[in-house]
Amino acid sequence: MKVHVTEDAKKVLLDRIAVAEEAIIEIEHDTDGCGCVVSGVARLVQLEEKPGKYETLTTDLESVTFVIDPQVSVFFDKEVIVDFRGGKLQLKSPNQMLNPRLKFVPLGA
Repeated sequence: MKVHVTEDAKKVLLDRIAVAEEAIIEIEHDTDGCGCVVSGVARLVQLEEKPGKYETLTTDLESVTFVIDPQVSVFFDKEVIVDFRGGKLQLKSPNQMLNPRLKFVPLGA
């Protein structure tokens, strides 16, 4: 899976990341309160370290490593785009909008 981060989204993410040297961000498929794993919502969660079973994703954003739980990668396209439009982070692919109001959870939140 490949993650492209637009210039606008880069500025927002780098501003929000706690401890800016080398950040690890999980693309999470959050199912809390959704009732079913298929009804999950994507969000970005900053981690202290990469969980062993997670996959490292290809990205164009230096100093940030994106990871994903391989069990939920089936819910995402092979290429995703993190963008910033209308004051909101967004997760989309060339084929669809995955989350127009993408939440970012920094360390310690």
